[in-house]
Amino acid sequence: MRLKRYLLPVLICVLSCMLLMTGCGTSDSDKGQKQASENVTVTDSLGRSVELPQTIDKVVILNSDACEAMRILGVQDKVVGVSDTVQKDPFLGMQDKEVVGTWSEPNFEKIVEMDPQLVISYASSGAGEEVAEKLKSTDVKVLLLDFYKPEEYDKDLKTLGKVFGKEDQADAFLKWKGEQIAILDKVKDIKEDEKASVFTITTSYLAQEKWSTYGSGTATAQGLEMAGLDNVAGELEQYPEVNPEWILEQNPEAVILIDRTDGYLGYEVKGDTAVKDYYESIKNNKVLSKTDALKNEQIYVISSELLGANKTYLGALYLVKWFYPDQFQDLDPEKVLKEYFEKWLDVPFQGEWAYPPVSK
Repeated sequence: MRLKRYLLPVLICVLSCMLLMTGCGTSDSDKGQKQASENVTVTDSLGRSVELPQTIDKVVILNSDACEAMRILGVQDKVVGVSDTVQKDPFLGMQDKEVVGTWSEPNFEKIVEMDPQLVISYASSGAGEEVAEKLKSTDVKVLLLDFYKPEEYDKDLKTLGKVFGKEDQADAFLKWKGEQIAILDKVKDIKEDEKASVFTITTSYLAQEKWSTYGSGTATAQGLEMAGLDNVAGELEQYPEVNPEWILEQNPEAVILIDRTDGYLGYEVKGDTAVKDYYESIKNNKVLSKTDALKNEQIYVISSELLGANKTYLGALYLVKWFYPDQFQDLDPEKVLKEYFEKWLDVPFQGEWAYPPVSK
């Protein structure tokens, strides 16, 4: 009995030491496993698997479309550095952020000095891959997402939502977006021979000797298709050069001019004087004036923000209101665009976006 009385404390002591040693021996492993479980792994637009910290507070963003998506998710406060185009975009609210070069030629030394956790760049240009390669040896993670391709947008937003823990916000926006796209379902009832044939061109191209239009696979072409329009360049390559003879041979029923850089339309444009004057000048174009489009005054001008990028579905709402007003009597595209800016981007709605103005 006496022996047992002495052995019991000894056994307890030995067991305690063993447990303590076991805990000490596995603490580093457990810590590593815990850290790994706290990371987030996503796949970017190039199919690259990128492992990121669960909490990201410092982001350098080179892609203006992705920056707009960050506003939709409500995480724009995470941005510490931007490309020049992101800073200049008036409704992104990044005017006070430090510029790290252009989206295609960023200053890598400056990026590293800023010590961000993440850089977001375009996937479809070689510049994005160069960013990933140049920062490969650093602790900075690189995510390549486009956001300007209509067919990839939803996937890109879900990826970004996962990165910032904003999956619910991403789903809520995509639900709203889907509701707007559903409005366009009526175009399925339009017969092929009733679809207007259209020619699209960027306003700045009209002053050049060679004209380029929007062919198969471009976001602009997808917008025309969503709106139930017949793109006369729909069977051509993405950005084909066309000559006057080809345009006259196609003889489009309508011409859609896309303002990308000329400043006729956009967020900071006040009043329609400039676009109205431009609209009138097109009537004297030596080539277009010979088409049925201009003979019947079927000329339309729209911002590239609405036709050719991440808001192409919103541009399609303007198009159906122009071309098929009877089928879309209750549609107010400007009201929808206003909701996009005020509810999802959390910025005031302003500017001129399309001409002639659409009316409900």
